[in-house]
Parts: sequence; structure tokens; C-alpha cells
Amino acid sequence: MNIITKTVIALSLASHFSAYAIDLRVDNIRLYQSSSQSFSAPSSLYIDDGKIVNVAKATDPLQTADNTINANNQYAIPGLIDLHVHLGSSGSNFSEFQYLPVKSHFNSNLYLGVTNIVDLFSFEQTLNEAAQLKATQVTPNLFYAGTLFTNPGGHGTQFGGQAYEIAKDEDIEALWQKHISTHPHVTKAVIETFGGVGKSLTDSQLSELGKRSKAANLPYFVHVSTLNDGKRAIKAGATALAHGINSEAIDDEFITLMKEHNVTYIPTLAVYHNHSDEKHNHTISSQSELLKTIPEKLQGCLFENVPAPSKWKEHAWDERKTAYANIQKLHKANITIGTGSDAGNPYTLHGTGLHNELDALKKAGLTNGEIINAATVNGAMAINKSGSIGKLTKGFEASFVLLKQNPLDDINHIHTISEVYKAGIQVDRPALISQNKAIKPQGPACNEVLKSSQAQHVIDDFTGDTPWQAQSDSVMGGQSVAALTTNKNSLTIDTTITKPTSFGAWAGAEIKFTSPVDASAFKGIRLTYKGSSTPFAMSVYHSDVKDWDHFSVLLKPRDEWTTLDIPFSTFKQFGFGSPVTWSATELTGVNLMWRKMPGASNEPLKNTLQIKELTYF
Repeated sequence: MNIITKTVIALSLASHFSAYAIDLRVDNIRLYQSSSQSFSAPSSLYIDDGKIVNVAKATDPLQTADNTINANNQYAIPGLIDLHVHLGSSGSNFSEFQYLPVKSHFNSNLYLGVTNIVDLFSFEQTLNEAAQLKATQVTPNLFYAGTLFTNPGGHGTQFGGQAYEIAKDEDIEALWQKHISTHPHVTKAVIETFGGVGKSLTDSQLSELGKRSKAANLPYFVHVSTLNDGKRAIKAGATALAHGINSEAIDDEFITLMKEHNVTYIPTLAVYHNHSDEKHNHTISSQSELLKTIPEKLQGCLFENVPAPSKWKEHAWDERKTAYANIQKLHKANITIGTGSDAGNPYTLHGTGLHNELDALKKAGLTNGEIINAATVNGAMAINKSGSIGKLTKGFEASFVLLKQNPLDDINHIHTISEVYKAGIQVDRPALISQNKAIKPQGPACNEVLKSSQAQHVIDDFTGDTPWQAQSDSVMGGQSVAALTTNKNSLTIDTTITKPTSFGAWAGAEIKFTSPVDASAFKGIRLTYKGSSTPFAMSVYHSDVKDWDHFSVLLKPRDEWTTLDIPFSTFKQFGFGSPVTWSATELTGVNLMWRKMPGASNEPLKNTLQIKELTYF
């Protein structure tokens, strides 16, 4: 074949392929420009193979496309990015936990224009579900951390599954290899000292994770809550702070560190405020447009009878001006702010939670353009995807949200979505509503008023299998432990109380009733016991108490077997929770607990108690 023949064939092929039209042309579309925080004049957007291949002026000659759409001068913003979700949780109350599959959460995000999500603690089952869905339907882009790194018994271990617990520096190599083998997009580590008094990963451990993440080109997200922990994370190489500093004012050193290390600040305001905002203002339940994909059962569980938030959540709500002021300081210092909802936590729903976060950033004082940037271009930067998502320009993924009204005029317009496109495919939003309505949350019935049964004289005679369960502060990242030993006609409780967190330290045992009992025919509780080296608390669980602040009385150690009658009138509610009026008509259990208050000695405190009679009198 001579050179002339080859040239003719090449030109013929080029002509043949040029005749093929691109996939989609969208006319009369106003595209958001992150650099100027403005919208373009009506333009034509050309999309092929899921990407933007050209943006042309309305006056330019139109190129042929297989499909064309007239956007009618609507406003297009890039698909939104949620930098902090947990696909394994639904947003339900933990006391009435409702499980929903990943499909439900993917649908909710897509319906509301959230085309990119970052899961910061991923279980294998969750990732498998996500992979199967991606192969069969349109889904958001999922970037995941996989298992998170934490200290032994630290924050993250209370949720079940396997966290990477680093006991000593030498543990990191093997755990890192496990991490890398899951092909993560992000590394997630936890600093949670519960107000600065609990254990956490050491500086050397945090820094080693930071070095390895940098070498692997992985963004390094670190969970923090205090100012000091934020500084520790930045010095250790964090590229993003997962959660902001919400309860104390940031200082110049923190701002300087953020600037020097180019760290993204992800405040997750919604997860701190949603429960209280719903209780006080019915804010979440009133957002009908944002709840269309949320199953009715889950909405009922959350909104029909909103429990009083725990004291610490109320404190966060009361102190929200501090969180807002910190965001303003960081913004003035040109620190990158990203949007993360922490969806999956109570009252923080997938998709909806990200929109709640946008509203919170507005309350914090950001302009509408800054909010859009936080949820698009800034989010892309935080996960090393600045070259592929977060903008509507040539070469980027063609994922965008169409709005009939300009969100720069009113950020609320971002909640009223006309259409969503994911990688050039129009999302069938009505179908997502139908699909989610057909998905039934798995979990107990919510808001049921259980009728109390008449309490029987004997609570436990210790003659059969023990219904008692060990309890300790390990669920909150503490190191205290409890162990139970069943004896003939008695139970032995061994506890070791260690360093108190900001919630104190505790260990003991509890017995829970299958349903509430009415013990008003009795005067109190009779306990036969011996042992313990320090006083301990007996508490009765009451159905109206939702946050651990039960009615308690302090009991003294006894060297010999002692039978003690404890009148109900001596039980007093204590702690940080919501006040509840005492009544013996709805009792749900009893516990025996040893405690240290915050600030107490770190010396281990060990106790052994035997009990052999528990009745009403």
C-alpha cells in the first residue's frame, strides 16, 4: 500500500468519524463560574461519553448531537459534593435504629443533586452493595476511606465492625497494608479525646499515617473536635479536618497552621444542630421538598415524637454562634471551606443533610457564591479531584443541577431542583421517589406507647441464665471494663475504672426489661449484696429517660452480705440530660455502676461486687 493510498484512507476515516454526532447538546443553559461566583450568559453545553467536550456561546454555530435539550435559560451548578457521609446508617435515632440499604441513600443523594459522596467509615458490606448498584444503575460517585484508624477502644469502635486500632507505632505497617488493599480514595484517622481528657492516637502515629497518605497521594481526613486536637491534626499532615471547632474560639495559631498547610475545613454544622433545630423549630420536618425520597416510616420515627436532645447537643445548639464565628474568621483568612453533612447520624439524612449544611453555612455568614463553591469546587479540591469534578467546563464530568431560579439571589433556590444530570445522563427523579417508597426501613416500630404490665415481686432470683449485661465507657472511647461471672444463686461484677473522659468514666452491669413495668404498687427495691471498695450507684431505667441520665441512689460497700431496702423516694435523676418527672409506672431496667467524674484521678479503680437478691418491696 503506497503513501497516497494510506492518506486517502486516513482522510476517509476521519470524515466518517466526524460525521458521528456527540451524545447530547444542552442549549440556553447558564453555567456557574466558580472563579467569579457568577453565571454565564445562555450557552450551549456539549456532552459526550459522560464528559463536557465543549462550551459554546449562544451565537456560535450549533454542532450536531444525537440528543438536544433546551434548558430555557435555567441555571446550572455542578453536582454537589458531600465530604462526610456514613452509608451504613440511615439518619434514624439510635434508640430506634432503622436500617436502609445503600440504594436508598444513593437515590436520596441523586434526587437532591448530590452526585459525589465521601464515606468516611465504610464497612465491607456497604462497599459491596455500592459496587453492585454502580454496575446496574446511575449512582453518585463514591469516594471512600474504608476502615478508619483510631486508638484501642477509641471513637469508631462503638459502631461495630472492625476499626484499625493502633496500640503502638509498630502496628501501623500491617494495618496500613490492610488499608491500601481496599483501594481507598481517602485515609481517615480519629482524634477524639472527649474534651481533651481521653486517650487518642499519639502525635507520632498521626504523623506516620500522614506521611503514608501523602506518599500514596491519598487525602488525609482527621476527625477532630477541640482546638488543640485540630492543631495536632494539621501538624501531623492532615489535608482536611473532618468536623470543625464548634465549642471554642479558634486562635491565630490555628489559622496560621491552616494556611501554611493548605487544609480544608469541613465544619459539619448540620450534624451538631439538626436534632435541636427540629425539636425547637421543626426545621427538618418542614422541608417537604427535601424529604420526598425519605421513607414514611423513617420520617415518622424522627418527627412524630421528637425526643429532647441530649445535654451536649443542646449545648452545641446554644453555642452555635461560636461555630459560626470560627467559620467567618477562617473565610476572611482565605481558608478553604468544604461541605460535609455526617449523614447517617440522627436527624441528618442522606441528601437532605447536605442541603441542611448549605443552610447552616448561610447562617454562618457565607455568601451564596461561597456556599456553592464550598459544595463544588472546594469539595473536589479536598479529595484530589479538581481536574474532573466540581466545575462545568471542558474535560470535566457532565454532572450538574438545573435550577429555575438563580441561587445567587437566594440560596434556598438550590433546594428547588428542576433536573439532575449525572455524567451526561438525566436522572429520573420521580422514579427515585417511587423506588425509595418501596423500600421499607428495617427496625422496630417507633413511637409506640407500650402499656406497662404489672411488676412482679422478683426482678431476678439468679437461679437461671443471667439477663445481666456488662456496661462501660468504652462505648464513648473510654478504657474502663466490666466482667460478669455467674455463680450458683448469685452474680459477681468485676469492674476497672480508668482515666475519665469529659463524660467521666464508668463500668458496671444492667438488666433490661422486655417491656415497661408498673411498680407503683411497691415502695422501692430490695438488694442483697456484699463487696466493693468504693460507693457505687444503683439506677432504675425509666421509659421517659432517653439519654442515660437515670434515677439513681448511692450505695455503700459492705464486707458482709447485706439486704438493703431502697425506697423509690431516694432515687434522684442526675447528669446532663433532660429532666424527667419521676414515676414508678414505666420502669424499664436496673443498673449497678461505678463512676469517676471528669477531672478525677487517672489511677485505675477496681471493684468486685456480689449480688444474690433483687426484688421490689
